[in-house]
Amino acid sequence: MRLVVLSIAALLLPAGASFADAPPSAEERASVMAALAAVGCSDPREIEREEDDGVLEGYEVEDAKCADGVYDFDLDVNFNITDRDRED
Repeated sequence: MRLVVLSIAALLLPAGASFADAPPSAEERASVMAALAAVGCSDPREIEREEDDGVLEGYEVEDAKCADGVYDFDLDVNFNITDRDRED
């Protein structure tokens, strides 16, 4: 019975499904950092590629230091800031 349940679960998962977002490439990271610098922010704790079924949807930045506080940012695939939330 357990084998049947595991087999069904495996069939329901999309091929190549990923449960974690990937870190950006060096070029992507440089572009994210340039977008942050343009608004006076730097030194994020983390940058992740946001993907859905392997398709890049943008980037998520956590805890970037800005002149007026610490912020999380969302950027689109063209490195435009689409959301900014104060964290402190």
